[in-house]
Amino acid sequence: MEPAAIVFPIRFATGNIAVQTTTSALSEQGVLVRCLEPPPAGTAVSIKLYLPGAREAMHLDGRVREHANPGDEPGFWADFVGVADAQRAQIGEVIARRRRAADAKPIGAMALSPRDEGRRAFPRYNVQFAVRFATVQDFVLEYAANISAGGVFVHTENPPPLKTVVQVEMELPGGGIAVPARALVVHRVTKQEAQQRGTVPGVGVQFMDADDEFRRRIDAAITHILETERAA
Repeated sequence: MEPAAIVFPIRFATGNIAVQTTTSALSEQGVLVRCLEPPPAGTAVSIKLYLPGAREAMHLDGRVREHANPGDEPGFWADFVGVADAQRAQIGEVIARRRRAADAKPIGAMALSPRDEGRRAFPRYNVQFAVRFATVQDFVLEYAANISAGGVFVHTENPPPLKTVVQVEMELPGGGIAVPARALVVHRVTKQEAQQRGTVPGVGVQFMDADDEFRRRIDAAITHILETERAA
């Protein structure tokens, strides 16, 4: 089965280093991992796939095959090692399900192209919260329009180009201290495009190169959003 463009959270670890990030593509043989500082080719990695629809993360062993090509989204391909038949079947079903959903309508504030929409594996939740956002040194106070397990849409009048690496500090729903993260711009809506679409200008970013506490905070924020919606 050919790799499918799909985004979901992933954790990889090598030695005493563990990284929470997101994927770009998935096949039954391996996964394309977003990462600014990928491990060397041949490195053995321990992997957790947070597959959509799964109650628990899938634990796998892997090996770094190659880094992404220059000009592509930063990251690396990891081949799965010793995958059980049931695990491979579950991965295959996720890929098939995403391909069937490739023509789904956009959700939330982001008006996506069919290719971008087909990559989304987790729902976005419409919620506003403060975000400090920067591409260089200075942070500007903006707000998020929606969030998912793998990324956030940030309202900004001056959206940076695609594939830009940005810094965000999020005042997540549910309280607590601001959560910092690095992220990659994967979708962009200019002011002119926003006027045409009846939405807001900004960028959709996918989280990269975070830690386990970051993943815990994102999951807790989404749980808080769902509980608030049910109580309304």
